[in-house]
Amino acid sequence: MYGASALVLMVSAMAVLLIDVESQQRVCYSGPPPEPDPDNPDDWMKQVMQEIREICPGKREPIPAGHTTVGKEPTPAGHTTMGKETTTAGHTMGMEPTPSSHVTMGKQSTPAGHTTMGQESTPADCSSPQPLGMEDGTIQDERLTASSTLNCCPASDARLNTDNKWIPSRKDANPWIEMDLVESTVVSGVITQGSGGAYYVAQYKVSYQKQPSSDYEHLTDGNDNMKIFIGNTDASTPVTNLFDESVVATVVRIEPTGWNGDAALRLELLGCRLD
Repeated sequence: MYGASALVLMVSAMAVLLIDVESQQRVCYSGPPPEPDPDNPDDWMKQVMQEIREICPGKREPIPAGHTTVGKEPTPAGHTTMGKETTTAGHTMGMEPTPSSHVTMGKQSTPAGHTTMGQESTPADCSSPQPLGMEDGTIQDERLTASSTLNCCPASDARLNTDNKWIPSRKDANPWIEMDLVESTVVSGVITQGSGGAYYVAQYKVSYQKQPSSDYEHLTDGNDNMKIFIGNTDASTPVTNLFDESVVATVVRIEPTGWNGDAALRLELLGCRLD
């Protein structure tokens, strides 16, 4: 009776051992356990262990929980390895990261306030202004017009250092004379001169058109107010006023705002012809 009970306990212990061993070595032991020898239980247990060693040689390291090793190395949490290099948050796979607020669609970004539509925007350049043709007649008579004239003194007579002059009608409260340069020209300044005993323009404004169809634009001072140029103080001495910045224009208009006697005017434009 005692021997039978001991045998039952031994068989149960062996079954538990087999279950534990089989659960850890499932990948290499799948057959039924050997039949026990009732007369020699110790030899039977040795036989079981020997068969396991023969079927599963070597020692298998346990796999840490939470990892998967189906033909690949484990991937750290938060990263993706779908055939490409991992990328940091907010960046694009397979590309260099682009800093925020910049766009690199095939071109360099352009700082705010600049225009790069084919070329840089630059002020009109005229380092050595020259007479544009009032005195020598390059600007032809038919290119000169005025708001009004006296019968004696048409716009075509408003040429520097000649014996003639332009004088507007005395009823003209806002007189002007303008020169059509035909082509876009860099204009950098004006020379004015009076005429007669004591007739001259003491103050004036300058406006211009970039193209014949453009609106007139006035030259301004540093405060964006229309600039008033100081003109002559006598009838014969030429007075030169250079602009703060040259302009590109096809038409230039001189607008007297103050004069002595009559607004008698002879003048020349200074600038550079564009090639």
